[in-house]
Amino acid sequence: MKFAKQLETEAENIPLEWRPYLIQYKALKKMITKVTQEIESRGLSASLLHECLYDNNIKYHFTGEPPHVKPNIEFIYDQKEPKVQEIMSRLITAENPKLKYKESHDNKDIFSFTKEKSSQSEMIDIVKELFHITSESDSDNKSIVIELEKDSEFFNLLIKELTNAIRLQDETAEKFKNDISALESKMIKLGSPSQKKTDMYSWRKIFSIYMDACIFQTSSVEKSKKQMQWFLNQLDQCNQLKRLKNKESKCAFEQFIALNTELITINHYQLLNQTAMRKILKKHDKHSGLSASDAFNQLVAVDQLSFNPKLTRIMYAAITEKLTSIIPQPDDYSCPVCMCVAWRPIRLSCNHVFCVRCLIKAQRQKMDSCPLCRHPSAVSEATAYDLDESLQNFLKLYFPKEIQDKKRDNEREQAIEDVQAMTGKRYTKEQLLRMNNNSGCCIM
Repeated sequence: MKFAKQLETEAENIPLEWRPYLIQYKALKKMITKVTQEIESRGLSASLLHECLYDNNIKYHFTGEPPHVKPNIEFIYDQKEPKVQEIMSRLITAENPKLKYKESHDNKDIFSFTKEKSSQSEMIDIVKELFHITSESDSDNKSIVIELEKDSEFFNLLIKELTNAIRLQDETAEKFKNDISALESKMIKLGSPSQKKTDMYSWRKIFSIYMDACIFQTSSVEKSKKQMQWFLNQLDQCNQLKRLKNKESKCAFEQFIALNTELITINHYQLLNQTAMRKILKKHDKHSGLSASDAFNQLVAVDQLSFNPKLTRIMYAAITEKLTSIIPQPDDYSCPVCMCVAWRPIRLSCNHVFCVRCLIKAQRQKMDSCPLCRHPSAVSEATAYDLDESLQNFLKLYFPKEIQDKKRDNEREQAIEDVQAMTGKRYTKEQLLRMNNNSGCCIM
């Protein structure tokens, strides 16, 4: 499928009010035909220009600033070269001049093409002669600068399209940030453990599945949509939405889904415009023989008219930082040994945190250094005075169920140790594992 048709088809997935801000690929494609006609009518060709622009002293560049820029072909030559006057005469003062003088400044003579058509063979001869007199010497250098009228029209239209697209992108991104902030304020209340009918555990599960979905860890819009659907399917399978007790939570969930759907649409919109601009510049260079792609991208980057390729990831980061982080996840506060919430958290001298039970076991086994960073004496020197009370209060507030499970497991382990001490019987690792599996222990 040709890109123009593909763009038309995919635009149907973009909101109706956004479609006028998609780069008008078809209109720009028609403009390329006019650029090519202008060049060919002056006796030039794409292949000739492409060959000439490989030389360092023949340049294609832009003057002016967006939204009004002028593309030019510049020939740098030594004015002492004897053939210069002859060539200039044929270009300017002949019966049918090829160029029309406009102005001079900074050792540059500015011309534009005349309306007169030129013989291709004659113009090719002149360009080749210009090519041969170009100079690398800095002394006494001058330039012939030829402005391209139809090329100017093409790029001014492209800049206009680009400006409108970037404006919509920036306005949408700003609105998106405001919507996230509004939802953040609502989520802080809904996810608070101090609420009588708190949905903290439901939201924790929702956000855990959301992070596993990795919806925006890909540049493909189709993959993002597929992962979004996977996220919704997982919630249906575990009936998580039905467990939301608060009506405001259900409303907040709909807003959360709407934000993610909008971000997928923003990503799609941006990719369509990026692709349209890349392809239209490539087509321009191919048909005109001019090398505009690099020069134009540098020009718009300076004026901040280029699409931000990291925009989707930046906005996704805002979701994860402002929304999913409101509800702390147990994995972020787990003991690195038993992988359960680090109840009675002991902070070692190296700043790593372990639950008191695992620390006691490590000390009984004569472990000296931290098992994570190998900091010497971090384990052996730890005492009850290293209990992190502020972290303990935080865990009590946000992980009451996990702490109860941890307490039961600790009591079960202590009971086994007491029985072994009284009877002298030693259980094998397999027996301990079986007992813990039967009791649903998550430590061993």
